[in-house]
Amino acid sequence: MKGVKGVKGIGVIAIGVMAVLVVSGTVLVWAGEQAKPAQKSAVVKGDPINGKDIFAAQRCALCHTINGSGGVLGPDLTAVGNRRNAAWLYDYLPKPQATKPENKMPPVAVKGQELDDLVAYLLSLKGKTRGVKPGVTAWPARPISTP
Repeated sequence: MKGVKGVKGIGVIAIGVMAVLVVSGTVLVWAGEQAKPAQKSAVVKGDPINGKDIFAAQRCALCHTINGSGGVLGPDLTAVGNRRNAAWLYDYLPKPQATKPENKMPPVAVKGQELDDLVAYLLSLKGKTRGVKPGVTAWPARPISTP
């Protein structure tokens, strides 16, 4: 491929930059949605201590970060209790693709009291996400290293 002014691969670089901008725009829209505060509520019937154990047993931390620990594929849940409410979580967790069809999160495989406990635990997470200004959700939760 003949380069522009002697620089080879300028077309590839331009395409790469455009791809980054498209992905960044998608992430920013998603992050804005994540930053919205909870609006309606439902009665929380669960035990957050048991919910923490269910969170671990369901291996949620493979994708989600809480207080700087966990995966980076899903959103940081450190302050999810400030952004979401019980009604939203009860609707979302069993069928994430119903809310966001392109979502890669698998349905949470708990029901009844276990779901109540998990929702109570998630609502108890009201901490601050490191290095994030109010109203902005961190994404990714921490830098992704590449080989």
